[in-house]
Amino acid sequence: MICRGWLGLVLCVASAMAQDQIRLKSGEVISGSAVKFDAATQSLAFQFDKGTLNYSQADLAEVMLKERPGVVEGRKALEEGKMEEVVAAWQEPVAQYLGVDNPWVLECAGGLGQAYLAMGKVADAETLYGKMRQFYPSGPAALRAEVGLAVATSGKDSAGLLSKLQALEGKLKESLRPLRADREALAEYYFARGQAYERKGDSGKALEDYLRVSVLYPDPPSLGQRSGKKAEALRQANKDLVTE
Repeated sequence: MICRGWLGLVLCVASAMAQDQIRLKSGEVISGSAVKFDAATQSLAFQFDKGTLNYSQADLAEVMLKERPGVVEGRKALEEGKMEEVVAAWQEPVAQYLGVDNPWVLECAGGLGQAYLAMGKVADAETLYGKMRQFYPSGPAALRAEVGLAVATSGKDSAGLLSKLQALEGKLKESLRPLRADREALAEYYFARGQAYERKGDSGKALEDYLRVSVLYPDPPSLGQRSGKKAEALRQANKDLVTE
């Protein structure tokens, strides 16, 4: 792109800002377009001015991806509980980028898993969370995968799910100012526990966990909004309901 005049300069800057970026562990930063994460080779195909190269997960320090088409739409659909729309919007970007440690990729993966479960597609949810556990063997993303698998494999056994979640408590990283990745893992953990308590009939504890997500850990935003709506629904159903 040739930048002529102030408008051209603005367009050039905007175009550069809209590009994806990868930062290698060597310190080099490369701008371009992420094409696809390859599960077999554990590498990201990245296109830039010199062509398209594959960068292994071991060489990547950070991957910054602009949000793909469908991400915003899926986020809104998840907030509103429109699970078929979530699947339609997020299935493709998750298939393309699952394995990349990036906030919106993990948000979409977690939300897609929740949509599968809500629609009764348990096998699809298990497959997705299994891939997450494979691609993200440690850290907050690994916890999110474990929480998803706990929900997917528990079925309607609320007591069993609560037991599995309790076994994961040692992996929670709560602090006054947790990092975004930790906040999102905590959000998915407490949302899943809230659902288990709600199915078990313990509305007080369910309300407490939904409020914990919507107030303390509202990231990702779609889950924070959904938790707030669930908390309000419980309050409307039982005016005397209080938390401890």
